[in-house]
Amino acid sequence: MSNIAFVAARMGSERMPGKVLKDLAGIPALVHIFGILRKANRLDDFAVVTTVLKEDDAIEKICVENSVKTIRGSVHDVLDRFRIAAEYYKPSRIIRVTGDDPLMDPEIIDQVIEEHCHGDFDYTSNMVERTFPRGMDTEVIEYSALEKSWRNTSDKDDHEHVTLYIRRNPELFKIHNVFNKNQRTDELRLCLDTEQDLELMKIIYENLYSGEVIKLDEVIKFLNDNPEYKKINSVVEQKKVKGKIY
Repeated sequence: MSNIAFVAARMGSERMPGKVLKDLAGIPALVHIFGILRKANRLDDFAVVTTVLKEDDAIEKICVENSVKTIRGSVHDVLDRFRIAAEYYKPSRIIRVTGDDPLMDPEIIDQVIEEHCHGDFDYTSNMVERTFPRGMDTEVIEYSALEKSWRNTSDKDDHEHVTLYIRRNPELFKIHNVFNKNQRTDELRLCLDTEQDLELMKIIYENLYSGEVIKLDEVIKFLNDNPEYKKINSVVEQKKVKGKIY
């Protein structure tokens, strides 16, 4: 039984082009994600899924330099990119993470995988009901559920957002949500999507990064000790899909 993480990453972004390679403490954001995934004990392997666009050659180059496999496919059909990657690896389950989240905590990734494996679920995540900060997003999808999604929907949004079809159709899938065992912290925004997010991310990395993966507890303590930093990206609105914020 294999658990393979696929990292969705591309240089094109409406809000902040090139965000996945932004410098954080002298290291590209995507490379930090590689380090995080290597610390997740429940992962067997991981790969980056990007597009066939010329601009995403830069992502493949970074992957080659860091001995990470790259799978390339459709520009907007991310679900099909994941299908291609899944057909290549044939994992039992797919762990979906994004290149927007260079502060993911490997212990949270392991928690989501662990809870999924201890139940009879098609899909498990910590974002059906959010109790973790945005930026800790981890989703586990059974290979069969990914195939079912790809076969059953032609909706543009479903194909752009890999697990949207599953979350919009809970009657078709066994869905499980992972809750934060500690204090609820879903008001925090720790992802990388706007210039305000980047400003906060740089401050966190400049103060906490010492060559080791930064844990969520460290980030929360730092922001509680310096509450003025929470305001930097507090007004950023998450983009809606079909009139809803997921």
